[in-house]
Amino acid sequence: MKRKLQIVSGLLLTNWAFMAAMVVRGIELVGKLGLYMLAARILGAFEAGLFFLCNTWVSVGATVARAGFEKAVMRHIAAELAVGNGPEARAALLQGTLWTLVGGILVSALTLLFAEPLADHVFTEHALTRPLMIAAASILPQTLCIFTAHALTGFGRGVAGQFVQNGVWPILTLGALAIGIHSLDGILYAFAFSNLAGAILGGVLLVRERRRFQSRPAADSHGETLPTLWRTAWPLGLVEMVQAALNAIPVLVLATFASPQVVGAFSVANRITVLIWVIIIAISTIAAPSFAAAHRRGDWDDLRMHNRKARMAIALIGVPAVIVMMLVPEWLLHLIGPGFEIAAMALVVMSAGQLVNCLLPTQDVMLAMTGKGGVLRWLNAAQLASCCILCALLIPPFGMMGAAVATAIIIAQGAIGATLAVIRLMPRAY
Repeated sequence: MKRKLQIVSGLLLTNWAFMAAMVVRGIELVGKLGLYMLAARILGAFEAGLFFLCNTWVSVGATVARAGFEKAVMRHIAAELAVGNGPEARAALLQGTLWTLVGGILVSALTLLFAEPLADHVFTEHALTRPLMIAAASILPQTLCIFTAHALTGFGRGVAGQFVQNGVWPILTLGALAIGIHSLDGILYAFAFSNLAGAILGGVLLVRERRRFQSRPAADSHGETLPTLWRTAWPLGLVEMVQAALNAIPVLVLATFASPQVVGAFSVANRITVLIWVIIIAISTIAAPSFAAAHRRGDWDDLRMHNRKARMAIALIGVPAVIVMMLVPEWLLHLIGPGFEIAAMALVVMSAGQLVNCLLPTQDVMLAMTGKGGVLRWLNAAQLASCCILCALLIPPFGMMGAAVATAIIIAQGAIGATLAVIRLMPRAY
C-alpha cells in the first residue's frame, strides 16, 4: 500500500510539473515568436539574417564554454540528494560553477578578438564584424544562465530552471523592442542584458537552495558510485558541442552559398520547427532529475514509469503542433514577416524530422542521466558525420532545400539512435 501511495503521489507531482513546465514554455513561445516577428519586420531580411547568425554563434560559443558541466552538475546534484549526500552535491555545484565561469570568459574574449576573421572567412560577410563583437557580450551571460538553470533542475526545481533559461531573455529582449530599441546593435545589447538578468535570477534561486546541502547520507544508502564531475562532464560536453554544431552547420554552410535573405528565411523556418524542441526539452528537463535519482537508487520500475510518462506527454502535445506546421507552412512564415514564405517547403521537410523526434523522445536524456554519456557521444559523432556529408552533398546544389533535408535526416537519426541504444542497454528503463 505504501508503495502504491508513493507511485500515485509521484504521478500527481509529475503531472503538475509537466503542466507548469508547459506554461513556462508557453511564455517562452510567446516571447521568442514575438521577438523573431518584430526583429524580422524591424530589421528587414538582410539585418535579420545577421541577427540570426549572431544568435547561432552565441549559442555555439556558450555550449563550448559550458563543456558539459551544466548537465553533469544536474545529474550529480539530483543523484547525490536522492541518497541524502548534500556535501557532495555542494562540491559538484561549486566545481561546475568555477569551470563554467572560466569557459565563458575565455570564449567571449576569443570571439571579441577574432570577430573580423570570423565574419570575413567563416561567414564571408564583412558586415557581420561589428554585430559579432557586440554578440560576444552575450556569451558569458548565456553560459551562466543555462548553467544555473540546469543546477536548479538538479534540485528538482525544473520549472524555475526553465524559466531562468528560456523565459527571461525572450521576454526582456522583446520588451526592449517594444520600448523602441530598433537597431541591430541595440537588439544585440538587449539580448546580452536579458541573458545577464536570467543568470542573476538563477544565481539568487540557487542560493535559496543551500540548506539542502546540509543533508547527510544514511548509513545503509546504496546505489551506484558516481564518477568525478569532470568524467561525467567530458562525454556530455562533447555531446553538447556536437548538438550545437548540428544546429549551426546547415546555417553556416548555407551562408556561404546563399544570400543573407535566404539564410534569414531558412533560420526563421528552422526556429519554427525548433519550437517542437521547446515541448521536448520542457518535459525531458522535468523528467531528467527523476531519471538520475531512480537510477542512483536502482529503482527500475520508477525509472520506466517516468520514461513512459515523459514520452506520452511529448507525443500528445508535440504531434498536433507538427501537423499544423506541415499543413499551413506559408501562413506561419507570413506571420513572421513578408518574404519569409520562400522557406515554406523547407519548413515542411524539417517538420517531418521533428515528427520522428516527437514519437521517439527523451532517450538521449535517459542516456545522459544514467551514466551512458559515452554511448551518447558515439551516437552524436555518427550524427555529426551524417551532417557534414549531407550538408556538403545537398546544400551547394540545392541551397535552402538541401539544408532542410539534411536537418530533417539528422534530427530523425538522433531520435532513432538514442531509442535503440536505451532498448539495447537498459531494456527495463524503456
